[in-house]
Amino acid sequence: MKKIFVLFLLIFLVEVQDCYSAMSSETFKINADVIGTGGQSGASETYKLTDTIGEPVIGINESETYKSKAGFWHMVGVSISLMVDSNVVNLGTLNPGSPVTGDSVLSVTTDAWGGYELYVSQNHSMTHTDTITTIPEFSCAIDNPCLWSGTGLGFSVISGTDVDAKWGTSPNYKYAYFPNVLTKFHETAQYISGADETMVEYKVDVPVSQKAGNYSNIITFMAMEKL
Repeated sequence: MKKIFVLFLLIFLVEVQDCYSAMSSETFKINADVIGTGGQSGASETYKLTDTIGEPVIGINESETYKSKAGFWHMVGVSISLMVDSNVVNLGTLNPGSPVTGDSVLSVTTDAWGGYELYVSQNHSMTHTDTITTIPEFSCAIDNPCLWSGTGLGFSVISGTDVDAKWGTSPNYKYAYFPNVLTKFHETAQYISGADETMVEYKVDVPVSQKAGNYSNIITFMAMEKL
């Protein structure tokens, strides 16, 4: 019986957008601007609010020579962190025709009022220690995941906040292959207090002709706040 060992090495990134506007020339610089008639900060045991009143001009404007983020919200800095329950996912021994699965829990903490986005990529197809033989990708893409069928390496989002219906539900989760460039696969559109967890499931199967041995891959996750 062939024994195929599969292993993920995970990398995690956090991208924080520039939250301050800047207009400048050789003679001036405006870091951030707002036109308002009032506003204040408020707080209680359950919330914290910073508001502004009467902003007739807000939003982002730019051209080839300038970029302006007008309005109070663009003066408020935000933070974001991404934690994963393990840096290595060992999927164990795979016998062709019997898929194996594993999972990662991604925990995002941010004070961005618009929520956050999660991105994923791989460095290359899962590769044998001979550096030549690979496990092929699953057949479906992130924008159109599908029910598991055939062979390959794929992933699904099986739990979290605002999980898109395209990922299916238990026991009929839908899967997609890992892209080679960072691609958005999940997002929330709301402020969440504390750490917000998203569970990603990995699944892999190979044909009987697959070369036995150890295979590994590097998966990169990135979190980015939404404003």
